[in-house]
Amino acid sequence: MASNRCLLCGNTYQANSSFSDWLFGNSVIDPLCSPCKNRCQYVKGSICQDCGRPNQAELCTDCRIWRTKYNFVLTNRALLSYDSFLKDFMHQYKFVGDYRLRSAFSSELKEKFGKQISQSELVIPVPVSRQTMRERGFNQVTGLFTFAEKKMRSDILCVADKAQTSKLGRRDRLNKDNLFFLKSKDCVGREITLLDDVYTTGTMLHQAAACLYEAGAKKISTISLAR
Repeated sequence: MASNRCLLCGNTYQANSSFSDWLFGNSVIDPLCSPCKNRCQYVKGSICQDCGRPNQAELCTDCRIWRTKYNFVLTNRALLSYDSFLKDFMHQYKFVGDYRLRSAFSSELKEKFGKQISQSELVIPVPVSRQTMRERGFNQVTGLFTFAEKKMRSDILCVADKAQTSKLGRRDRLNKDNLFFLKSKDCVGREITLLDDVYTTGTMLHQAAACLYEAGAKKISTISLAR
């Protein structure tokens, strides 16, 4: 077994791969060590029926607001809880720009959401602006869901340059202007799955869904790495 260095904590660990994996190119090195992976809090138990917030019996406060603001209900399901560990992970992946971390949860995302994604008529990753793409060099959402790249359409939904959502306060996030627009109307009459990295207040996903619904989308549900 080869030694590897965890991209998050920096500790070395042994990769569990066989000779046949190496010979046939089937080995995928996990960028995180087992202790880091064991810190992950997987979403389970009671959740908000709309956004999937963990430890929520019915509707959370945010979703009550969204139901009054929009004429549609958006259902989100996530793999992980957005806790301090996920914040560290997303900072390293998204803002430091370590693209190698994109595969950290690929197998788990595929296991939980692969069937839903494969059955979707249209799969759209939440886009990043041209400014963000220039600065970061990649869309963190498409990176996380690389296993679904054959289903994804990145040429339909676009977003204008904006202030980074992570730098906005909660109230500003809930009330920020909708900067999404369509590059193509292939969404008309189709059932769509929107992919995102982290569902925080739900503003971006609701605004993206609103843009698609206004263009004639039939039904939209969303999937995120974390909630």
